[in-house]
Amino acid sequence: MAVASPPAGERRVRPARADRGAVLVVVAGLPGSGKTTLLRRLSAERVPGMTGVDSEQVAARVRAAGVRAPYRLLRPAVHLWHRWRVLRAVAGSTPVVVLTDPWTGPRWRAAVLRAARRASRSVRVVLLEVSPGEAVRGQEARGRCISERRMERHAARWAALLAGPAGTGGGRGTADVLAVDRAAARRLTLADILAELPTVSGQVPQKVR
Repeated sequence: MAVASPPAGERRVRPARADRGAVLVVVAGLPGSGKTTLLRRLSAERVPGMTGVDSEQVAARVRAAGVRAPYRLLRPAVHLWHRWRVLRAVAGSTPVVVLTDPWTGPRWRAAVLRAARRASRSVRVVLLEVSPGEAVRGQEARGRCISERRMERHAARWAALLAGPAGTGGGRGTADVLAVDRAAARRLTLADILAELPTVSGQVPQKVR
């Protein structure tokens, strides 16, 4: 697992394209940490050759179809549909796929990384370093909260993820890793994420603030 971070305060301005082949960008963080917000902002750049995949897209389609059941009952179907979309996008021909995901499920994480390897995609992981308390406030602000038990499980797995090898627990998958707080995330562009970074193997991701 390769880990990289730009020097503090440095801004990289490059064309937002994958010069070395197809890329999977994973925006990872606790539920409510701002993953969807970051994806929306990256999508607003309207960069050709980039597609975003977020579970909220599926939830929005379900709501648009007139389904009025409580979300807790729809969640299993929404997640299954979302995961199918993720694997299809990763295996597809779009040069840059940006995925939002808690990244706390080891089996799902391994499945995504395996799909990326099969598609010859390099992987870049953006870790949104937001505390569980901040994430809960983010859930409240969006008007959709997960249960306290599920949040505790996510928080425990997230802490283990950050403490693991290279901070992503990706096993044999290879990734460049960038850890940012909320302030840095608000300044992040797709060109920043895709810019070529020097890599340092085996270290915990350095923080960019």
